[in-house]
Amino acid sequence: MKVVILSLALLILSVIFFLGWCSYPWSLQQKISNGEILKIETEGVVNNEEYPSVIKIQTWNLGFLFGEGSDGPLYNPKDKSFYENKLNSLAQEITQSSPDIVCLQEIDIQSARSFDLNQAKALAAKSNYPYVALAVGWESNYIPFPYWPFNRHFGRVKSGGAILSRYPIVSQEVVLLQKPLSQPWWYNLFYPHRYFQKIQIDLGHKKISLINLHLEAYDKINRAQQIQLLVSKITKEKIDFVAGDFNMLPPSAAKKSRFITNKDEYENDQSYFEMMKSGLDEVIPDEIYALDEASYMTFPASKPERRLDYIFYEKGIKKIKAEILPSALSDHLPLKAIFQISNPNFNPYSQ
Repeated sequence: MKVVILSLALLILSVIFFLGWCSYPWSLQQKISNGEILKIETEGVVNNEEYPSVIKIQTWNLGFLFGEGSDGPLYNPKDKSFYENKLNSLAQEITQSSPDIVCLQEIDIQSARSFDLNQAKALAAKSNYPYVALAVGWESNYIPFPYWPFNRHFGRVKSGGAILSRYPIVSQEVVLLQKPLSQPWWYNLFYPHRYFQKIQIDLGHKKISLINLHLEAYDKINRAQQIQLLVSKITKEKIDFVAGDFNMLPPSAAKKSRFITNKDEYENDQSYFEMMKSGLDEVIPDEIYALDEASYMTFPASKPERRLDYIFYEKGIKKIKAEILPSALSDHLPLKAIFQISNPNFNPYSQ
């Protein structure tokens, strides 16, 4: 009997140790850190104005460059050349769209599934962005997902958000958000943190503040709480732009449940209404979205059926244009917007 009890105790201790090692460094609560800001050598000439009057901002959830199925159900490991080719194609597409600031979500910083490549740093070098801010939202020794078979496991993961900029990033604050309390504690040990990544960029003649974020996808109560915290931050601090994957639908969305890609549902979701309390404007207002939903949907990329990605901006800034860009590199489509932030430095009609 003692042998059985001892064996059972050893088994329980082994399981606890295994869970602890796999999920390390453990994090269930909200945390605030300075993140990491990099100055890197680019592969080409950086093309930026000394004192820009117009800036272009792009937001894109990259699905760690796996593409559709990156959330698990359709995931199967790929070889190293797959990610290298995806990275080169991504650099070409970003160079073509030529944003001044790129807000990225779900980008691997050092993960086994993508061969430990710092995707943000490599992308910045290839597409000529000398400044990179990193926000780690998901870090574990071993992620046992997708569950079966074992060779599909993500393994060691270090992933999160990144901001690429042609202009100096002078400060950063990263807020890791509370995980959904509706999920078991042991599940939350392995679950990624959603986050706010706030930076300040020096444009020469002025500084702007911007938040890159990725909000909760599967728990609308948790997501609404995250947005309430975000709105509180916006009202207390000077925030010029907020961009990222909000995982919410515009109020006028015709379809709010029974999606083809997964079982997410957005009925009675208050996320958008909570965000509008911030006082910021959105680059594709709901009344414009309602006129042509299909043109503004961002997920999934191959056959979009909803809009999850947004850029909000301070009312004193003039929006010039906003558009959803075509791409097959991720499970999301990128959103790009152009803003006038100050009076032009020259008269374009005089030439």
